[in-house]
Amino acid sequence: MSSPTRATERTSHVNTRKIALTALFTAASLILSFIQIPIFPAAPWLMYDPSGIVCLIAALAFGPKLGAAVAIISWLPRVFLDPFGAPMGMVSTCALIIPAALIYARHRTRAGSIAGMVAGAVLSVIVSCALNLVVTPLYTAVTMADVAAMILPILLPFNALKMVINVVAGQVLLAPCMAVLAPEGSGSR
Repeated sequence: MSSPTRATERTSHVNTRKIALTALFTAASLILSFIQIPIFPAAPWLMYDPSGIVCLIAALAFGPKLGAAVAIISWLPRVFLDPFGAPMGMVSTCALIIPAALIYARHRTRAGSIAGMVAGAVLSVIVSCALNLVVTPLYTAVTMADVAAMILPILLPFNALKMVINVVAGQVLLAPCMAVLAPEGSGSR
């Protein structure tokens, strides 16, 4: 039988570990958010950043709340540089990671992770296109009708490609990351 002191020490160790890992995930996501890669030649102004992959792994490893916290906190500094794009990035990333984490929490298998990531990716693409309809006319000289005309040829394929990259990278990195992140004594997930 363990003493109350040992239980408190164990809980404190887990909380400290979780806080430290959250800080690491947030820092990694923040750094990666500044890497801007043009992935869609038809719209070179639309840039992909790999920060969503880190947020996705954080959400699958520690749950949707922590994943959303990593996404939001890591995007906060960008609000000063991009007051319209950063909030869109926060919402789009949360639309990907929250459904992925919720589904994966119920089905901790490869199929569960794929189903969660695909559901989140679809929601993220829809949310991104909808946000562009509303937000883009606020800070550019284009109308909502102009943005609507860009959905099929530009916004939908760009956001779909972005989600394909995030899901494939998430699938490749999930098992190794979970093996490293598994709490001591719990085995791999």
